[in-house]
Amino acid sequence: MFVFDGRKVVSKLRKEFVMKAWVSIRNKFEGLTVDRASFLTDEVQVVLKDMSGIGVDISPLQHLLEYFFKPSPSYDQERSTFIDEAAEIEKSDSYLKAKEHLKLVMKERADKSGELSTSYQSLEKARKKVKKLKALRDAAKEIESKVSAAEEEFSKCADIFLAIENASNDIEKKKQELEASL
Repeated sequence: MFVFDGRKVVSKLRKEFVMKAWVSIRNKFEGLTVDRASFLTDEVQVVLKDMSGIGVDISPLQHLLEYFFKPSPSYDQERSTFIDEAAEIEKSDSYLKAKEHLKLVMKERADKSGELSTSYQSLEKARKKVKKLKALRDAAKEIESKVSAAEEEFSKCADIFLAIENASNDIEKKKQELEASL
């Protein structure tokens, strides 16, 4: 029984070691980008070598990680080629002309945008003035209608005054005619 327990303990320790090693590898993979994959290849190989040294069969894990890291050197080479080609393109006449043209277009766009903004602000001010003028026109119409009503009333009062004055003149004539006849 004692020997059996010892094997169980050793097996348990190996399993714990493998699990800790796997956690270590997994932590290295978190946030991994393709740019850093080739950098981690060596580190993972060291961990795998240590794991295989304890007598545990980790060949499936090794194959999986080898499959994962296999495209890394070709990616690095392609990326390097891409960077070189991009540098050559940046130096080419057509790229420089296109870049200069783009700068001019962007400048024109900024200028036109500024002009458009100024025009929009002027239009906005004009619209506000028109709104004020419409309000003043409406107020003037209201005042005009009140003045018209007041003029009508004044005209009626003037007509009454003339009628009273005419009546007063008629009465005065009749009074004088009566006095003269007496």
